[in-house]
Amino acid sequence: QPKNSMIRWLTSRGYTVFLVSWVNPDEDMAEATFEDYLREGVYAAVEAACKAADAEQVNTVGYCIGGTLLAAALAHMAKHGDNRIKSATFFASQADFKCAGDLLVFSDNSGIQYLEDKMDAHGGVLDAQTMADTFNALRSNDLI
Repeated sequence: QPKNSMIRWLTSRGYTVFLVSWVNPDEDMAEATFEDYLREGVYAAVEAACKAADAEQVNTVGYCIGGTLLAAALAHMAKHGDNRIKSATFFASQADFKCAGDLLVFSDNSGIQYLEDKMDAHGGVLDAQTMADTFNALRSNDLI
């Protein structure tokens, strides 16, 4: 949507913008770990952006679970003295899962078992429809 595009706003002010989008997983990714997502996602993207922009540091934005992944990457990078991320901004990102709000409905033992069973039935990945249904349930009043 060009009228309210953050990317358009940033580029019109001279910022170089790079985007990372989730891959649609299939059974080949069933064994991917959180570390894989950090290494092949955040770290690879930071490295590529620094190289492409000929910069030592980048400013980042994390949205939703991408922000959760970015927060974990920042903690790991800080521990290892890696300061390639100059700043981080988070939109709709969960960092403290003890205060997960409505997400707690899905994180009891029966909810976790349900998701594990669904993933087992789909080759180790969560199918798109189940993911969509979960998000729709979180904003059910908006769907009426």
